Amino acid sequence: MASFVMENEEVCVLIDEHASEIHSFKDKKTGIEYMWQADPKYWTGRNPTLFPMVGSTWDKILHIDGKEYKTGNHGFTRHSDFTCIEHTDQKIVMELKDSEETLKEYPFHFTLHIKYTLEGRTLQIRYFIKNENDRVMPFNFGLHPAFNCPIEEGDSFDDYKIVFNKAEDIDWLDTKMAATTELPLNKDALAKTVIIADPKSTMSSLTNGKHSVDVAYEGYEWLAFWSPNAPFVCIEPWHSHTDFDEVKVPFEEREGTIHLDAGKIFETSYSITIR
Repeated sequence: MASFVMENEEVCVLIDEHASEIHSFKDKKTGIEYMWQADPKYWTGRNPTLFPMVGSTWDKILHIDGKEYKTGNHGFTRHSDFTCIEHTDQKIVMELKDSEETLKEYPFHFTLHIKYTLEGRTLQIRYFIKNENDRVMPFNFGLHPAFNCPIEEGDSFDDYKIVFNKAEDIDWLDTKMAATTELPLNKDALAKTVIIADPKSTMSSLTNGKHSVDVAYEGYEWLAFWSPNAPFVCIEPWHSHTDFDEVKVPFEEREGTIHLDAGKIFETSYSITIR
């Protein structure tokens, strides 16, 4: 698989065709790398696209049209090879289409385009999913970008926090906070994942006051934060979610499942800004 570079005077971004993951988002002046580098000691992911499943169903099976389909945690896209169909210094477009292998896990034809656009210190990422079937296509979708924490070598994980641009109410497992604009990086809570339903914010910043990475999102129904006692933090906008409790319904009836009409295109986006 090939990797493709976007850059300007300030930053350099590297996108790989495998999983269409961002392999690097680096400040050219300081040399600081903001993206997690997939150290297998902790987690080999980087920023996978979660499609056609976010997390897993309760029994690890997709029940569709009376049949059972098995797919891995977060679906197959995170392990799929994309094709770069457009590349300039400011734009990259990656494409994934259904195949014999994906149809074994998910019985629908689709085209997924991921468009990366670099503007200054901001990377805009847009997603386009086309239903290539003659019937409604149900699917889940979410994002899972991981950022180095600490961002700069020599700094401390404990000096970082998540700052929201609008106050959030957090009531998830042992994390309960009302009308807060800051989420401390509690390692035990992050290892279990902290989830906010119906987020009011449209930006979450991982920051220690000196370095920051801003993740901007809008229209997502869930917002998750995860770090498995590792030197990174994931900021994850989700349209759908894993099963929190036992659920015994067909895939298309699960909470958060998106229903896309035949021939239509689902669009969503988010952005990453480094500071």
